[in-house]
Amino acid sequence: MSKFSRREIVGSAIVGSIAVGTGAGPVQAASSQRLRADVCVIGAGFAGLSAAYRLKRAGANVVVLEARKRVGGRSWSVRMNDGTFVDFGGQWVGGTQDRFYALIKEMGGETYESPNAGKRLQRNVLDGTEFLRLADDDEIFPGSDLLKAGYGKISDLVKTIDPNAPWTHAKAEQLDSTTFAEWLRAEVPHEGARKYIGIETGSVPCASPEEISMLHLGWLIRACDSTEALFGFAQEDRIVGGSQTVARKVAEKLGSAIKFGAPVRKIDWSDKGATVHSDRISVAARHVVVAIPPNLAGAIEYQPSLPASRVQITARWPQGIVIKVAAIYHRPFWRDDGLAGASYDHISIIGETADSSNPESISKAGILTSFVYMDHARQVSLLSPEQRKNAILAELAKRFGDRALTPEHYHESSWTTDQWTRGCFAGFLTPGATWLLGPAMRAPVGPIHWAGTETATRWPSFIDGAIRSGEREAEAIERMHG
Repeated sequence: MSKFSRREIVGSAIVGSIAVGTGAGPVQAASSQRLRADVCVIGAGFAGLSAAYRLKRAGANVVVLEARKRVGGRSWSVRMNDGTFVDFGGQWVGGTQDRFYALIKEMGGETYESPNAGKRLQRNVLDGTEFLRLADDDEIFPGSDLLKAGYGKISDLVKTIDPNAPWTHAKAEQLDSTTFAEWLRAEVPHEGARKYIGIETGSVPCASPEEISMLHLGWLIRACDSTEALFGFAQEDRIVGGSQTVARKVAEKLGSAIKFGAPVRKIDWSDKGATVHSDRISVAARHVVVAIPPNLAGAIEYQPSLPASRVQITARWPQGIVIKVAAIYHRPFWRDDGLAGASYDHISIIGETADSSNPESISKAGILTSFVYMDHARQVSLLSPEQRKNAILAELAKRFGDRALTPEHYHESSWTTDQWTRGCFAGFLTPGATWLLGPAMRAPVGPIHWAGTETATRWPSFIDGAIRSGEREAEAIERMHG
């Protein structure tokens, strides 16, 4: 691994103040504690932790500023009093998500196969009044030909997109000005099939078909291998103890380098370095890795201002919206009826459910996870907490019986109202932004580098993508000093 020169890096960084523009005086840091580092990482989610961990192993002095009192970002795992663990945030790993698997192994973690024994429930696209009971190998069912044709057209488009530079597509301008909703109306003649494909595919960024372009959606699918990968093996495994346990292990290796309760408000920068200011800590560093959601990165004050392309792209990079619900029961009763706990729906408020139960050696409890996506999430957000809970449990009862009405524990994760996330699963670029501003997604600005799952060219919107993005920026910094 390359080593960092303390004289080269810290010696050229600015401590406490920096000249910002012609004729401007120094901007004084209001922070009470002033630190020096080779690299300052903003955010202790998987992207920031991965960047900091790799840089530390390369010999760099790293400081991580985290707004929350915990690590993990959009990964948040909780243990109940009886030992049952529940993931309130990201929870799956699968398929070609090699970097996440490698980190799990390195941190001494274990995976187990996602519970999936039994039949899944799927709303009939031809007759919206009923649910079909389907086995994994059931490829022919009412409306399957319509879904196959629609997804086939998406796949044909996806194969033509470069995951590293979607804006270079021969029809980039046209595709980026066409919303997913417009494409569905033109390419999928059946209303039920349109709604189903729109909900399932839109659930990846948690963006409604009306607010995401075909270029950006096609890029997202291409970067995650395929639609088959996204809705199949990407969810094949889970982590014993929950996904955040891996983040905690990485944090242990970083130790006191992580500073909690330190939201970054301002970055003073020049080509020689930067000073990163939180409320109580300022860090002078040669490089900065901003590893937080794009909309939050755009809310930081930069002196001098960032280039217009970077300012514009963060203004067009909202977070998706989803409400994740964990309903915990004494046991996974749905298995008594030969059901896997999985269900898919394009009509009601719950778009998807999954069995998230622990291995039986850890807990006998049954955990049913529900996802309320996009427009439905906006609608139920207007209800009172009690009204929303009753509506969600009533919908579960329609699928799994009256026992679903009385969970022992019930928890909603609405990341949109979380101050340091503002949405989930990930951010997405609005129509026109990928073609016009795409190169600014990852392009560094002076000493400032951009990480986060949204910037990944492989598995964006997943934890694996976050890890890859952090490692990518760490490697770029290492190359500068190798």
